[in-house]
Amino acid sequence: MQDVRYSLEKYKDRSTRYHCPQCHQRTFTRYVDNHINKHLSEYTGRCNRVEKCAYHFTPKMYFERNGYQPDPIDKSYKRPTIKIQSPSSIDKKLLIASLTSYHQNNFALGLFRFFPKHMVIEVLQKYYVGTAKGNKTIFWQVNRLGQVRTGKVMQYDSATLKRIGYINWVHHITKQKDFNLKQVFFGAHLLIDKRGPIAIAEGEKNAIFGALYYPQYNWIAVGSIEMLNVKKLNTLRGYQVTLFPDKGKAYEKWSKVATSACFDVHVNTVLEYTDLNEGDDIADLVISIKREQYLIGPDAMIKKFSRKNKHLELFIEKFDLDIQQKYY
Repeated sequence: MQDVRYSLEKYKDRSTRYHCPQCHQRTFTRYVDNHINKHLSEYTGRCNRVEKCAYHFTPKMYFERNGYQPDPIDKSYKRPTIKIQSPSSIDKKLLIASLTSYHQNNFALGLFRFFPKHMVIEVLQKYYVGTAKGNKTIFWQVNRLGQVRTGKVMQYDSATLKRIGYINWVHHITKQKDFNLKQVFFGAHLLIDKRGPIAIAEGEKNAIFGALYYPQYNWIAVGSIEMLNVKKLNTLRGYQVTLFPDKGKAYEKWSKVATSACFDVHVNTVLEYTDLNEGDDIADLVISIKREQYLIGPDAMIKKFSRKNKHLELFIEKFDLDIQQKYY
């Protein structure tokens, strides 16, 4: 196997991600010289926000800018032998304890506006979505054997269901020592059933929206556009797989990955034929559909007539009339 001199730094924890020189988000992966185990420079690397930013400054560009070539490869150099360590896991009791208090979970509160509360709670528990302190959300990663690999902790705006800056990991928050992280698909625990069709989304939020709106699939998520590759996709051979990429660049990229897989993989085109913006996703699609339904539904009519008669809503409430909740 050919020795790779320069490569993107592998993810270990949040300390291995940096602020992007272009968009200034902490989504930047730096290039490492594997012979001396040092970064090339603060600006040599790739932003993981492929659609929103797309900054990528390669080692070749770095050497061209600085006017010199890297040192020749020392053929006597030998990589140190790396001892293979088994993936770490987290006590499942933490996961189980988090599957509650959805009234204090901004992500769940946002979902309640679009879907019946009992349906939301059922899906969140099925997909191992928990509640963390400060109204945050935990997307647990559990493999097919039931081992908890980690949990991604994020903060959402309950009104917009957009992520608000914060992102962390359970193994980091709980200060697990010598933790060997090996991620799996979000929703991987559902893959024990090969009979059900599989839908793959980019982010965890999209998988949950998909599960609520297209329940005929077992939804899983990879985390980002770049985290789906041929090797990872081929592990799902034997399943009926459909990819649901975000609109635009992600669709083009994932279509190429699907074509290169060792089995037939379908790529859903629903988003490509909508008037949604570049980079919009399944969650954006479902929200737009729900809002359109609301505008032509009974709630919209009640709001319209309430502006003419301020006592109408009080009348409905007093006599406990059966009126649908907002957006569904």
